[in-house]
Amino acid sequence: MASSDVQSDENLYPIAVLIDELRNEDVQLRLNSIKKLSTIALALGVERTRSELIPFLTDTIYDEDEVLLALAEQLGTFTQLVGGDSYVHVLLPPLESLAQVEETIVRDKAVESLRTLAPQHSTTDLETFFVPTVKRLAQGDWFTSRTSASGLISVCYARVSNHVKGELRQLFKNLCQDDTPMVRRAAASKLGEFAKVVEPEHLRQELVPLFNNLANDEQDSVRLLAIEAGIAMAGLFRHEDLEQQMMQTLRAATEDKSWRVRYVVADKLVELQKAVGQEITKNDLVTAYCSLLKDPEAEVRAAAASKLKDFSNNLPTDTREQIIMSQILPCVKDLVGDMNQHVKSALASVIMGLAPILGKDNTLEHLLPLFLNQLKDDFPEVRLNIISNLDCINEVIGVRQLSQSLLPAIVELASDAKWRVRLGIIEYMPLLAGQLGSEFFDEKLSSLCMSWLTDHVFAIREAATNNLKKLVEKFGRDWAQNTVIPKVIQLARDQNYLYRMTCLFAINVLAEPCGQDVTQRMMLPTVITLGSDAVANVRFNVAKTLQRIYPAIDQNTLASHVKPCLEKLCQDSDHDVQYFANEALGKELAEFLDPQGRLDLKSLALQTLISLTASKEGRHLILASPNTDSNTSLLSRVCRLIFEDVQESVRFDALLFLINLTSDSELSILNCKQTSILSDFWLKLLKRCVQDRQYEHADAGCKLLSNITSRAITVDQLNDFTEYLDKSYPSWFDDLIQAFSTIDYNLKKNNLDYLSAMLVNLTQLKIIRERLRNQEHLKRLLCFTDNTHSTIRRGSVACILKNCCFDHESHEQLVHQIGNNDDFICALLLPLSVATADELTEEENDQVPIDLQYLPSNKQIEPDRDIQLILLETVLLLCATKSVREYLRSKQIYYILRQYHRQPNLDFACNRTCERIIQILIGDEDYNVETDNLMELNIPHDLREKFHEIDRKEEEANKTEE
Repeated sequence: MASSDVQSDENLYPIAVLIDELRNEDVQLRLNSIKKLSTIALALGVERTRSELIPFLTDTIYDEDEVLLALAEQLGTFTQLVGGDSYVHVLLPPLESLAQVEETIVRDKAVESLRTLAPQHSTTDLETFFVPTVKRLAQGDWFTSRTSASGLISVCYARVSNHVKGELRQLFKNLCQDDTPMVRRAAASKLGEFAKVVEPEHLRQELVPLFNNLANDEQDSVRLLAIEAGIAMAGLFRHEDLEQQMMQTLRAATEDKSWRVRYVVADKLVELQKAVGQEITKNDLVTAYCSLLKDPEAEVRAAAASKLKDFSNNLPTDTREQIIMSQILPCVKDLVGDMNQHVKSALASVIMGLAPILGKDNTLEHLLPLFLNQLKDDFPEVRLNIISNLDCINEVIGVRQLSQSLLPAIVELASDAKWRVRLGIIEYMPLLAGQLGSEFFDEKLSSLCMSWLTDHVFAIREAATNNLKKLVEKFGRDWAQNTVIPKVIQLARDQNYLYRMTCLFAINVLAEPCGQDVTQRMMLPTVITLGSDAVANVRFNVAKTLQRIYPAIDQNTLASHVKPCLEKLCQDSDHDVQYFANEALGKELAEFLDPQGRLDLKSLALQTLISLTASKEGRHLILASPNTDSNTSLLSRVCRLIFEDVQESVRFDALLFLINLTSDSELSILNCKQTSILSDFWLKLLKRCVQDRQYEHADAGCKLLSNITSRAITVDQLNDFTEYLDKSYPSWFDDLIQAFSTIDYNLKKNNLDYLSAMLVNLTQLKIIRERLRNQEHLKRLLCFTDNTHSTIRRGSVACILKNCCFDHESHEQLVHQIGNNDDFICALLLPLSVATADELTEEENDQVPIDLQYLPSNKQIEPDRDIQLILLETVLLLCATKSVREYLRSKQIYYILRQYHRQPNLDFACNRTCERIIQILIGDEDYNVETDNLMELNIPHDLREKFHEIDRKEEEANKTEE
């Protein structure tokens, strides 16, 4: 019974939490609760969501608008959470309530969700559940529900029976004739959408009268929406039926008393033109368009003017020119002199489009005077719009016809007080240059382009430099040498540091189109000189410029001029200068790292890179630089050198660079594509180290492998790495153990000690620890705790043994099955043992493991205190298992530890760990403890804190004594 009650409480928990949060006074908490509805529904399951959650939401819809908005949005995505399409109808009640609230955005979101759910209903469910919902909304007392119903009728109409369709049409008719303007407005906005799903006969008989009524409504907000719907409906009729059905109403709209209605007609005129066809366009719309161009309201004239080009293009081909010349062009001429600048600006943006339509003669006679007039207009936007569309007239008559009028307009725009106007004219200079030719440009506009380089607005100066690049691409390098570059270089001597920086920005963009010779001969000396500028901003931009232009500089020049400059900037007193110089130097040096490149340049580049890795900032800078291109990135080039370069010193320096780079535990090269943990580079390096006995840099390779498997790698990455090795190189682990455990395996005198450090990192994974134990690999490592081997090898093997002891279930296997008899425990204790021949009695000697008996007087203890502590901690881990404790007691390990403990000047941590082991071994077993593994013992929190406090006090006391 109690279990059933607990289960019931758990089932009620999610809905109870939701209820509490929805009743909270904090609006944000209620909003967050609504946004978590899907999570709560998943916790409840589909059945309880339908039976409990949805009814609860339906009954409690009263809150702040933003909460209701979030709820309406969430419910639209709930189909699968209530059991799929078969149960989608259960979502209708809460959405129906939301569709009736006063706030418009909540109603609109609820309608949007209902429209999303409608297609998910089956035909039966649509008539059984969805249509009744629409009916209730359409017949609601409040206008809010009726406005919502307007948007739902069209989404269900096509899939219901004829009888229901008739009811829906009647509902829509009632909405269109509603007493409330807001409802009529909503119905008018959906009239065009509804017309597309209604049968043709009902379209003519029922919807056209509704359109006519709405288009003549007393409210202009209703009329303008009706006109939009009417334009959409016009495309549904044959052209011959349109005149009878709708054209009278649409014609009247062009003369509506409300300017907003006329504006909609003007804005949608091209769409209407395409819908009604060429005959009605010729007979009706041309007159209507001319009327709109002459409208008393400027907004209407501007909207009509903006459609000039498109409307003209869609006129009947056979009469297009005649209609434009006789009816439209007179109106256009009047608009050129319009008092409103927005009207003239709209006209200027499209009037050029008439030139290709009317041809050369008409353009010269009729349009050219208009263009010239607009080029002299008082408003800069008008002049700018004409200039921005010069390509249209250039195709017909050539821009030189306008050159004499263009020049004053361009000069005036170039000095306009509004910087955005100046920016606009700059963008069209390349177009003008291509059309006017270099001679005219040099004579009239070249000085203007150079003056923009010293504008007081940075955006103008930046656009001016990009403009120069485009001009050089058009006119060529010779033109750049004679006209542009001397003036750019002159800026380097300007008193204003901003203009000196502009010189650098210009060189940035000009280097590529000007080519190597011009860049090195004319521009590079200026950049190098600015490297000694007094202003730090200029100096760090020198570094950025050198980085930008290095593809246009040969390797000799890079080595002799660029590299010394960057090295000098790397020592700059300003940190920003140092940063950008280091960044540029790293990218520049990558260019030298080609296996087929010159040896002296490669060596010099690698030595510089190695010096960068000496500091944390340098390492961070190298890894922060973009490495997207797998062929040209710095890291990929260095990796290639390790395997492909013919020079041994280059291969070693490349390895040393990566070793330094990976020595920082806070940075990781594994995040770079070319050196990710699944890169072939690491596989190739491991194979070289463990398979190639002649590999001269095996120790460096092993150190690099040790670094990349250390703290900078995640356990997931390490797991991916081992899986990748298992798949691509199945014998990798056996080969690694074989290479490491074979003395003098490498014939080039590499000792491979760092393979053990790599193994330590790999033993973070349980699967690796299991391989060591189960394949008898661990047995081959036990001998390396002896102090005849290097500190790295001894310490790493000690760590491997310790890591293997973290698996409690393997303790008995380690003690009894690894090696013969007592090999494992002897490997741990022999380095800690002092002479036992004289210190222990004969009886005591006979009781300890045989390898620890009668050790000579010259027996040396492990000299490294850290290794001593690791070995002691490993024994302490073994003591966690009851059977192993009994084994250690039977082997009188206490005698060995007692002798170790008697040493003078014993390290505090080693002393404390040794005492703990002794206390466990000489203490009595507590047979009331139910677990065999002391590591699983549950120690109360207060006692744990107490023990930690005792440890802290002991450490502080030890420091005081020292």
